[in-house]
Amino acid sequence: MIKRACLLFTLFSALVVVTNTAVGVAPARDASDFPQGTYTVGEFTIFFGDKGQFRVSKGEETLVEGEYTIEKDQITLIDKRGPLSCVEGAAKGTYRWKYETETLTFTKVDDPCPGRSDALAAQPWKRKK
Repeated sequence: MIKRACLLFTLFSALVVVTNTAVGVAPARDASDFPQGTYTVGEFTIFFGDKGQFRVSKGEETLVEGEYTIEKDQITLIDKRGPLSCVEGAAKGTYRWKYETETLTFTKVDDPCPGRSDALAAQPWKRKK
């Protein structure tokens, strides 16, 4: 009986390892994985700097400036200033980010600012060269 239980446990453990490998469980990300730089959607540009700052512009006009932090596959944006910035209780928004083939996409996790979530998560942002 004990031999049979050990055999079943061993088979179950092997199945878990094989399943995780087969479905491609992604390794955990850290802040250094986030692709800083400039991205565009239509006339809009978003810049992510190396010191945790971001800026959203339309042409030469800066619309929002703020700070961002990265934790694994999540980015938290905190608006600081600008004519379209979200303030008064809605300054902070959190999103999951994904970067593939020069494209950055965002999926809302929590953001009380509808304007930011509509703009940021509506479509993919292409890296500006």
